[in-house]
Amino acid sequence: MKKLLWKSRLIVGVLVVLLALLVPATSALAANPTVTITVTAGLLTITNSQDTWALGYATPSEVLYFSATNAQDDDYSMVINTGNLPVDVEIQGVNFEGGTYDWTLGTTAGDQIYSLYANQAGTPTVYDTEIKSSSYTDLTTNLLASANVTWSMKFTAPTAFHASDAGAEKSATVTLVASEHV
Repeated sequence: MKKLLWKSRLIVGVLVVLLALLVPATSALAANPTVTITVTAGLLTITNSQDTWALGYATPSEVLYFSATNAQDDDYSMVINTGNLPVDVEIQGVNFEGGTYDWTLGTTAGDQIYSLYANQAGTPTVYDTEIKSSSYTDLTTNLLASANVTWSMKFTAPTAFHASDAGAEKSATVTLVASEHV
């Protein structure tokens, strides 16, 4: 009887150990692993408070400022980040078209060449951001969601232009673009 009890206990012990080893393995085999994916929609949008700039007449080499009073004014226009991500705002200009001859956007004013520069708030006399036609230039970086930055522009008329363009209206567009700040 002692032998039978001892063998029974041994068999039960072995079965318990085997069961203990098999249950986790069976559970792992039966489980279906999952991956939870979450995403938040990112919105890249900006607005600008001023959408036109009527210069009026410009004489050769005349300097005009994008402001209500044509004075060096660093807070005339405001770019607002209306999206939900921090953005970098870039700016680009184009040539003036209209009349007999177009005016080319350049680094400095010259014959049939005008220049356009931007500044940011706090620097009313420092127009150091060249607005180019060939590429975008940073106006501001890391503009947080719902934040804004004020800015202005300085236009320098060509040093000379053709008499046939007298009285002809010319137009150009400046484009602001937002990209996600990384």
